[in-house]
Amino acid sequence: MKAQTTQNLYEASFIRNIGVISKEEQEKLRNGHVTVVGAGGVGGITLIQLARMGVGHIHVIDRDVFEASNLNRQMLSSVSRIDKSKAESARETLEDINPDIQIKVTEQFVTEENAEELLQGADVIIDATDNLVARVIIHRTAAKLGISSIWIAVTPPFRGGVMSLTPTSAPYEVVLSHPSYQQPLTEEMKEKINALKDGRAVYSVQHGADENWANSYVKKEAPWAVLAPVANIVGVLASFEAFKSLVKREDLKPVIGPALIRINLASPQMVEVQTPAEGYWDNTVL
Repeated sequence: MKAQTTQNLYEASFIRNIGVISKEEQEKLRNGHVTVVGAGGVGGITLIQLARMGVGHIHVIDRDVFEASNLNRQMLSSVSRIDKSKAESARETLEDINPDIQIKVTEQFVTEENAEELLQGADVIIDATDNLVARVIIHRTAAKLGISSIWIAVTPPFRGGVMSLTPTSAPYEVVLSHPSYQQPLTEEMKEKINALKDGRAVYSVQHGADENWANSYVKKEAPWAVLAPVANIVGVLASFEAFKSLVKREDLKPVIGPALIRINLASPQMVEVQTPAEGYWDNTVL
């Protein structure tokens, strides 16, 4: 293996992409820069998919370490990695997949103060964090920097969503009916943003989520409930949205908000693209 050049190994590794995509498109992936904020349930599988497609430059941003409660869904987690850095674990796994991948790791939380520095230089940014305030900061900053971004959601019991946003599309906070649009992120506003997830928990009971869990979540007595197949399919779809942004095929456009890839694994139509009649989404129903 060591005697094989990196170029030859790269070509051998991704030869089975060719035919589905062209050699020129593979080079676009190899030269592409993707930033993924969050290396957990959705972020972990997204990162693995990006590496296995041959994306050449990935920035992983996550300050957390693995814990036992991650094992049910986070593809980068394992018993041997409990208490280890998620971002560094991502580096270890991705470098073992892609022979010449360039990984940058940042073990920080994205804030208003550091967002521009952390997110600049990407071709596309994938928001795979579970913090709603951080999401506002990520998508605001992406638009300011002129970078496309990808939003995801995983919602009990078996639902989720994926949406791409561009600097010229409707803003993230408008599409998802956030109270924070064009407003400063004061502590009061942050509380209002975080309360949106409480509404999603309560609404999820109508789709079969446990009411006791929803009430406990709102009281901050239970964590968000996620099943592995739901988190993984959301991550796979997010990675494909990034793929579309990188290869730039005329006949393969990203799903740009307010259009949304909606996932409900309990429905006969498990994955479908929908557009809200009013032009924006009620965040509680996603």
